Order: sequence, then structure tokens, then C-alpha cells
Amino acid sequence: MCGWLWTVFCLGSSGVHAARVSDLYSAEAPIERAASAGLTAAFSQALRQVLVKVTGRRDVVEDPAVTNRFSPADAYVQQYRTGADGSTWVLFDRVALRRTLDELGQSVWGDERPVTLVWLVMDYGTGTRDILAAAQDVGGAANPFGDPPAAGVAERLTAARDMLQRTADERGLPLVLPLVDSEELDIVSISDVWGGFTESVLLASQRYGADAILVGRARARVPESVTVRWTLMLADERFNWDGDIASGPDRLADLLAGRLATSSRSTEQLRLRVDGVDSLDAYGRLSNYLLALDVVEDFSVDRVADRSVFLSLIVRGDADRLMRSIALRRILRPIDVPPDGAGALRSDLRYELLAGP
Repeated sequence: MCGWLWTVFCLGSSGVHAARVSDLYSAEAPIERAASAGLTAAFSQALRQVLVKVTGRRDVVEDPAVTNRFSPADAYVQQYRTGADGSTWVLFDRVALRRTLDELGQSVWGDERPVTLVWLVMDYGTGTRDILAAAQDVGGAANPFGDPPAAGVAERLTAARDMLQRTADERGLPLVLPLVDSEELDIVSISDVWGGFTESVLLASQRYGADAILVGRARARVPESVTVRWTLMLADERFNWDGDIASGPDRLADLLAGRLATSSRSTEQLRLRVDGVDSLDAYGRLSNYLLALDVVEDFSVDRVADRSVFLSLIVRGDADRLMRSIALRRILRPIDVPPDGAGALRSDLRYELLAGP
């Protein structure tokens, strides 16, 4: 069954660009924790999961200042329900939780998060390789690149997909797997992905419109041990690391949160000029968009001239974090403004409001 994270896999939609993560403030406590230690322990375990997702930091739950402040976890619970299997699903109060994080000076990573396309190739040491595809049949459907998977291979592919899904869900990461259909097979081969031929991989990835591309080359010669060489392509940047399957989404989340998460203790006032605001409807779209940006704490209109609106913004972080947040949605297009005078930095960020419904 397709959860929120894998809905894009199952729909096979194109043009994916950023995603609003809807379950950052909820988590499910494991069955053994819920059953053996009662609701208090289940609430605590679920809150730890939520804090990792919301802050973007794996080590946040090791900080005594944070754990002490959020104890007891019951005070932040908004809803909960116990499943038939004994697990406990918990929804926490978003406003109260974020207020406490702000008071502690902790970072907060907003709901709007980059979408990453994952190309993961599995090498079994037998001369055959498989790619993890979106619609791969867990029962052992034919590999679109060649022969049907050998005995046990389908189970390894399922285990790899489950690990990716579980880790991405724990970090609040939207991921997409490729369809690996005839359209892609005309552009990229499994050898291209394994050999690091980025040109064909990037070309085949264009249909998804993802914000980042994560390529994994996994050696799965022993079922219980999989080592992966990961390469992240983020705009013009490249990052490489070695690890297991979970280290792909984990390191990716660490990097993205480091760039996008913001703290209320680090605020800056910025001036923003937006061109193309030619009606009340257009201004309404712009206003609603700015209000929805987690990085923007407040804004006011300084003046209006022709088809341009000049605003003052209070942002969590700095201009770079604001620009990265804006880039996640195709609503504003940046306009390159030359420096004011010889070597002086520009005082305004300038964008154009794109046409919308």
C-alpha cells in the first residue's frame, strides 16, 4: 500500500518539485515499547521521532536540555490511538512543540522539503545487477534491464525498498524512485548508473523535476550486509560517501536540514522586490505564499510602484536560507540584480511573480 511518502512512486507523476510533508508532527511507537511500558513510554518514544523529523538533527534527542524540557511528553500530545497490533500512533501539538523549540534556540525544518530522485543499483556478485524501480513487483517481477531476478533477489530488492522508505519517513524526506519504463530505457542503462555516467542519468531524471538526485551503487553479495557508494547531485554540487542503505537518506537529510532549517534566535530583516504583481489576485497569491513560508516570520509592504511590490521581511536565518526556501516552489523567479556601485552588495532581493491559476 502506498503511504504519503511513496504516493509519487505509485502515481508515477512527472514534474515533481518539492513536497509538503504532512506527518512531521506524528509518529508511531513500536509495538514492544507501547505494550511493555505503557502510554507514557510510547509518548516519549514517538516524541523523540518527531523531534528528529522537525529539527532535521539526529542527535537532538541526545541533548539533555532538549529531553528535559520536553519531559513529560504527555504535555505535548494532541491525539493518540492504539492499533490492533498494540502499536501507538501519536499526534503532537505543532504550535506548542515549535514554541518550545524556539525557546530552546533549536532549529526547525519547515514542511516544504526538497524531493529527491533515488537511483539505486544492486550488485549481487554473481554477474547480475538490478535497479530499484518504483513499480517493482515484490513477488519477483522481471527486471526491466534483463532477466528475471534469481531466487532471493526479489526479497533483497523489497528489503532495500523498505529500508529506504523507513529511513526517509523517520527523517521526513520525500523520495521518488524511477519508473524504469521504456522511455527511460531509451536514455539510460544500468551500466550508466553503476558507472557514474551522470549525463545520461541527469537526462533520464528530467521527467521527474526533482530537486536532487541520489545515486547508490550497492554491493549485496551477502544478504545480511549491503555496502553502498552514494553520490548526491544537488544543482552543480556533488557529494560522495560510503555506508549502508539507510545512510543514503540519513546523510541527505543531514545536509538539507543544515541548509534549510532555521532558528528563531537567528533573524534578519531583508528587503524584497517582487515584479509582475499586476492585480489584487496576484498580490493575494504573493501574500499567501509568503505567509506559508516557514522561514518568514513577518512581512510588510513598503510601497507599490507600477507592477512591483517592495516588502520588508523578518526571516529566520539569512538571505541564503530565504532564497533556498523560495526555490522549492515555482512561484517566484529570481531576477539577477547587478551590484549597486563598484563592488557594493545589493540591498534588495528581486523576484518576479510567475503566472498562476
